[in-house]
Amino acid sequence: MQRREFITLLAAGLVAGLAGPAVAIPPTGKPAPEFTLTLLDGRIVPLKSFRGKPVVVNFWGSG
Repeated sequence: MQRREFITLLAAGLVAGLAGPAVAIPPTGKPAPEFTLTLLDGRIVPLKSFRGKPVVVNFWGSG
């Protein structure tokens, strides 16, 4: 690899690294936005019904 190519790749890597993460990091220490979940039996469960309890939300899908 020539020196000029190396320097170009190094500079591009530094710029990409300084640009920040590609995925936004959700804020911590703030309440989650309110949402509801419809269960398979038709019952509707709001997130607020779990206030004060740990909640793990697993968004899974196929397609």
